[in-house]
Amino acid sequence: MKIHFLGDVFLDKKYNVDLELENFIFNLEYPLSKKGIPAKNKINLGSDIPNIKETFGKYPIAVNLANNHIMDYGEEAYISTIKYLQKHKIDYFGAGNKENNFNNPCVIDFNNHTLALLGYSCPSTSAVFGDSNKNGSAILDINQIITDIKACKNKYDMVIVTLHWGDEEIMYPKYTDIIIAHQIIDAGADLIIGHHAHVIQSSEIYKGKYIFYGIGNFIFPDFKVNSYYDGNKFTKESSKIQQKLNKQSIIININEELKVDFDTVVFDNGVVKYGKINLPKWLPQSQLQYDLMYKYIKRMGTIKRFLQNPKMPTLKQIKIFFGMK
Repeated sequence: MKIHFLGDVFLDKKYNVDLELENFIFNLEYPLSKKGIPAKNKINLGSDIPNIKETFGKYPIAVNLANNHIMDYGEEAYISTIKYLQKHKIDYFGAGNKENNFNNPCVIDFNNHTLALLGYSCPSTSAVFGDSNKNGSAILDINQIITDIKACKNKYDMVIVTLHWGDEEIMYPKYTDIIIAHQIIDAGADLIIGHHAHVIQSSEIYKGKYIFYGIGNFIFPDFKVNSYYDGNKFTKESSKIQQKLNKQSIIININEELKVDFDTVVFDNGVVKYGKINLPKWLPQSQLQYDLMYKYIKRMGTIKRFLQNPKMPTLKQIKIFFGMK
């Protein structure tokens, strides 16, 4: 028996999962409703048809809600999502308000063990954050995370922290994220699972504990959605065609003895299946190293997209090419 942690999931329709998953948990990257007031000035994901059981064949035991899309259609869609999760006995964590501590921790009973799950989203992801008066994602605040870990450490057998962070499309963690991750392990966390980059990022073992900085998209199809709501109407239509790296992910497995290992999978032609992947390994040793790597990857990406679709570059693309952005 195992618990499996999956990456980002967005289901605009039914897909197929050709894996043997027992108890699984994933990052729910969209509200299960589009009935509500859209969040302003962002790409808005959502689906009125959840497609979860249709895709997986069963429901997850829990989902992470600490991300930058769970509030994309406002309070009404968030409440609809919570009602759906409660109806189908799916636990959740990482979003809510200060009164319920953003539903942290979510406690899972597993083979006579208890696992405490904590979820937070970095301000850099432009998430809609909750507070004393409204629901939203829990914010990544190291002092609050340490407080939550210490409250769990002597009560539960394993403390797992999930973090929505990092730069999108970058295969390596920020130097500042590495510092934060080490502080979280020092505070007593047993495992860190990251997502948001939409590609697999490097991982490491620090003081005997796994840190997966980014486990990639589990299922995230091509999309074309309304976006940039201005308070009255959507002003744009945003689209993305997912590339090879966006279709690869890590599955983290925890066995009955609470030992951690992982598998790699690919999402291909609407099906998730096991696949061998060359994982990134490099970790920046300074902010300067990270900044240089970031500019290089952005520049190469701009050149690749231009060669695939030659046209007059935008001012933003010119700035990226010359390392100005």
